[in-house]
Amino acid sequence: MNDYRNDRLRVKIQLRLQLVSFFSGAATMILELTGSRMVAPFFGTSLIVWTALIGIIMTSLCIGNWLGGAVVDKNPDAKLLGRILIFAAIIIAVTAYSSNMILTWLQSLGLNLYLASVFAAVIIFAPASILLGMVSPFVARLAMQNVDSSGAVVGRLSALNSAGSILGTFLGGFVLISLFPSGIILMLLSSLIALLSVLVYTGAWRNIILLFILAGATYAAEKLGLPFAPRGVQIDTAYNHLSIIDHDAKSTRTGRPLRVLITNPDAAQSLMYLDNPSELVSSYTKFYDLAFHYKPDTKKVLMLGGGGYCFPRYLLSERPDVSIDVVELDSGITETARVYFDLKDHPNLRIFHEDARTFLNRANKDGFDKYDAILMDTFSSWTSIPFQMTTIETAEKLRELLKPDGTLIVNIIASLYGTKSGVFHGIYKAFNTSFSTMMIFPVLFEEPKYAQVLQNIILVGMGDTASTVSPTPDAKISALLSHQWLEPFVPNPSIPAFSDSFAPVERYTLVQ
Repeated sequence: MNDYRNDRLRVKIQLRLQLVSFFSGAATMILELTGSRMVAPFFGTSLIVWTALIGIIMTSLCIGNWLGGAVVDKNPDAKLLGRILIFAAIIIAVTAYSSNMILTWLQSLGLNLYLASVFAAVIIFAPASILLGMVSPFVARLAMQNVDSSGAVVGRLSALNSAGSILGTFLGGFVLISLFPSGIILMLLSSLIALLSVLVYTGAWRNIILLFILAGATYAAEKLGLPFAPRGVQIDTAYNHLSIIDHDAKSTRTGRPLRVLITNPDAAQSLMYLDNPSELVSSYTKFYDLAFHYKPDTKKVLMLGGGGYCFPRYLLSERPDVSIDVVELDSGITETARVYFDLKDHPNLRIFHEDARTFLNRANKDGFDKYDAILMDTFSSWTSIPFQMTTIETAEKLRELLKPDGTLIVNIIASLYGTKSGVFHGIYKAFNTSFSTMMIFPVLFEEPKYAQVLQNIILVGMGDTASTVSPTPDAKISALLSHQWLEPFVPNPSIPAFSDSFAPVERYTLVQ
């Protein structure tokens, strides 16, 4: 009977340890994904931020693995593992409440994006990740019954931990982030880890009372507004964290009430006058009207990148006989534009929720009608450049989708010359392979040393049959044409034409 009871107890312990291994893996991935949303309002979601988060969390897990192995060899006690788990749960709960304060402080230091991202990951996510990293060697050592079965035990627990990581990835990315605020997700995560601590150490239940107190404080803070929280309305979508901020007339340069959509802290992505939603605010968006200067009979327009739908809204208001197709990856941005940026259904407006490059591939394959003009606004900031839209292959797809006399207009954030010009030179070379005529319009034409200033640069491309001779421009178009770069432009020979196989945009955005 005693042997039977001992066998049942061993099976029960093994099952509990396997559950701990599985769910600790899930917790780690959910923490990482949620972390990206917590950091986004302050430092964005660029490759730099993701690299810092992944790198620091992986480093922390490595440190935790090493520490856990050293500690468990000296003290292979389930009670100690339970305390490690409850300590991790408490740290995550505290993070849910304190992260905005920490990130606000880091933002105020004025560090470059690389340092700020690394420091944010170290301060906010490293402590909990180190503790979660200690779990695996602890569980393996406690589950080990004899050397003969050690390989099977370690393999099984590693597989369960990896399976948990897979679950955490899909659960966090597909479900939790779209349903709950980041603070609530962290409290759910904290509660899960606290329950795991009870599985290995029943005495840990006393500490869960503290978590309930922290959970209540976090929930109240989410409802009432966290201290040091970003201003305005905060919205999480499947692809972005959106901030919507209103400025009253007294606080704007024009003396008019303004609404701003921010998807990346580096810059405002869409602006709208609240007293006239159809009017263009951002200077660079006004250059899209050049499409009608170079091809006055333009009737069918494609716009890659919707954002706040500022130009489509303006176009439909000013030119009711023109139709526009808008390709916007994030349906959440479109819904936000409907609620906050006066986007309305229109018979001349079609919206495709799709990656811009995927759309180009499909449109050419499926034989879409060709467009008179293609307007490209997919580069939302200096540190957020989708490389697949910068390449020779993209230029070929764009040219194929344009009518022979059509116009391509691309908004690029870079400088014309100087340390921050690499991105522009690589794109220019790539697009020049498909467009025989290339015109450059720096938006900040009047600025001193404007050619070396990081700014919006408008690139206009035309095919062989297009004509740059148009009717006499009105005052508005004349003002835009005055920005044209008329000196010979010589791309840097050391910078390659970007291609699908090699488009090192990150290299050229290292300079902050």
